[in-house]
Amino acid sequence: MARFVVTIPDDFLEEVDARAKAEHRSRSELVREALRGYLRSGGRRGDISGRPEVKRAVQIQDETRKILEGSGYSGSEAVRKMRDRIY
Repeated sequence: MARFVVTIPDDFLEEVDARAKAEHRSRSELVREALRGYLRSGGRRGDISGRPEVKRAVQIQDETRKILEGSGYSGSEAVRKMRDRIY
């Protein structure tokens, strides 16, 4: 396994170390996971549309919409009613 040096601000390192400690993981493990996620996303900041789980969720929504088309069912309305009952 290779090593490399990264320079980051002290307060950011404190944040990294606190998160690693809270999750009972090493700093290296936390950084590796963050880099893995970044590389999987293709380096797009904030754009999650290319992620497999997001693509699948959109596909499920599209299929459900087609099935319910013309039925009078409104998912938005159902969510509003649920939200109103909770709050």
